[in-house]
Amino acid sequence: MEVAGVFAYGSLLPGERYHAVARRAGLLRRTPARLEGHRLYALPAGYPAAVPGAGAVEGELFEFRDLEAALRVLDRFEAADGLYRRVVVRVKTPAGVRRAWAYLAEAAAVARRGGVPWPSGRWRGRRA
Repeated sequence: MEVAGVFAYGSLLPGERYHAVARRAGLLRRTPARLEGHRLYALPAGYPAAVPGAGAVEGELFEFRDLEAALRVLDRFEAADGLYRRVVVRVKTPAGVRRAWAYLAEAAAVARRGGVPWPSGRWRGRRA
């Protein structure tokens, strides 16, 4: 199964602070998606982090005109604070399960930064 795009769940989503980064990377299409087996945390810096654990994270599968070029842009953006690592995950979409890249964090790193659980698993609107 080919990697379809990037699973976005936080500040890259439409209406969020850094959605322009995704547009600049060549965002072509967005599809609702869910990452199971992960938990969402809110960081004091004002953005979320997903870590492995019981629960699910809601977001979108972003597809790009040129995925490799988009990853170069997104890798620079996501590496800025050293928290995230890019990994391949499986996300559920209305069309079925798809493979996607996701920028995830380690639970210990999130705890060191003061992350608090975000029980809804949905970052949009910043309501737990």
